Amino acid sequence: MLNNLSLCNTEKEGAAYGDKGAFLLFLCKECEAALPKLALPEEVSKATTALLAATADPFEIGKVSVCSLLCGSNLRHIIIAGCGSGRECKPTAFKQAAGEAARVLKTKKCEEAIVLAPILLNPKRTPYLEAIAEGLYLGAYDFTIYKRKAENAVTCKIKIVSACEGAELALKRALVKGQAVSMVRDLVNEPGNKLGPEELADFARQVAGENSLSCEILDRKALKELGCGALLAVGQGSVREPRLIALRYNGAGDAPYTAFVGKGITFDSGGLSLKPAANMGEMKDDMSGAAAVLGAIKAAAELHLAVNLLAVLSCAENMPGGGAQRPGDIVTAADGQTIEVVNTDAEGRLVLADAVWYAAKQGAARIVDIATLTGAVITALGKETGGIIAFDDGLAASIKEAGRLAGELWWQLPTPPDLREAIKGEEADLLNSTGSTVGGGCITGGLFIGSFVPEELPWAHLDIGGTASREKAAGFVSKGGTGFGTLTLIKLAETLASEK
Repeated sequence: MLNNLSLCNTEKEGAAYGDKGAFLLFLCKECEAALPKLALPEEVSKATTALLAATADPFEIGKVSVCSLLCGSNLRHIIIAGCGSGRECKPTAFKQAAGEAARVLKTKKCEEAIVLAPILLNPKRTPYLEAIAEGLYLGAYDFTIYKRKAENAVTCKIKIVSACEGAELALKRALVKGQAVSMVRDLVNEPGNKLGPEELADFARQVAGENSLSCEILDRKALKELGCGALLAVGQGSVREPRLIALRYNGAGDAPYTAFVGKGITFDSGGLSLKPAANMGEMKDDMSGAAAVLGAIKAAAELHLAVNLLAVLSCAENMPGGGAQRPGDIVTAADGQTIEVVNTDAEGRLVLADAVWYAAKQGAARIVDIATLTGAVITALGKETGGIIAFDDGLAASIKEAGRLAGELWWQLPTPPDLREAIKGEEADLLNSTGSTVGGGCITGGLFIGSFVPEELPWAHLDIGGTASREKAAGFVSKGGTGFGTLTLIKLAETLASEK
């Protein structure tokens, strides 16, 4: 069970319907003609036909139409989730629709439901089954652990009618991914007073123990010995000391490791370059990248993927305490490069500078870092698309494709020579910010991180500054922490495993 949903597959049709509290139908426009194949009870069939006729564009992706019938003493809900038409009818459309439908099931307090879709009667449509299950799990997510009078959520038992091959395995995969993303969302939603670098390290150690992962945690003393001056500089304004966390999953023998590196600023005040007070509380989500890589390696281990992964979480709290770094300071990163701190609120690239260097030093064959790095990515791409900065177009293309299959949008931005020059300093090797005069802040932030990756290594930076949190739930994406990027990293790991 996850998020108060319990899912199972059944191959029975009419006999399986019984007195279910809700009939949940997933329909694309082309599937309407196949409704008779579902052998729905007569009253449900009539209500479905009437509901489709009464609804404007009922097949719009994510549109949910509802009617209720009184059958004897039982109230039966008919819920139709639109899944598009023509080429829109992809697994991701069904996942979006399932997320919306899950919230309706919660609103109606359904204790039982049966899921039906003509497309699931085709044995070859297993990806659609997995997408529906994943969407239901993620759409039902809610974060209420700090609400003293939170309502006791009703557990909904759901049977999915399908003839899909490998149905049980598909549902298991959906559960693993749903659990991983839900864990990431929980971490992102935790308030800053509850989750600091040390607490995140303790949690990562617990995840490692539960999944047979190796785990190394570097504290302030170890970081100082390693020369991680950039990470230490960010954390020196807080009483909560920084941590560098490294987890390894070995699923492919002596194959090279792929490193997923995440920014873990557990709270970002901006340091002495203080952020405006309005909405500063949202900066508890500045560790979304670190949470995403933790979720991805957890899922890879549970799915037993034939791939080797190194997850590096670079964690600090950026505060304006008496020991905080100042604008104008020059710090030395672990690789020996010096950095002029122009803006203490451009701290994410500093913690990642040491982290990507560490990943390379550990022998990673390719590096993907992920971070809520800039607000500039919102200006460039909005709040539903993540940005990619990469020196390796092949790796960037693989990430975009992984995101497409996972239902997460990405766009690769250019890396023109003038912006590469803009991050070079006069008094130090690099500037941690180019200010507002140069523009292209999403690009320069990524290029800064790339300066600490050896040239021969494939590298890509993922900016989730606009996608890590949402003000309103939509599709399978929750309000608050979204876990964006986790599914992409899992799918990328699956792709790498399939290439072995």
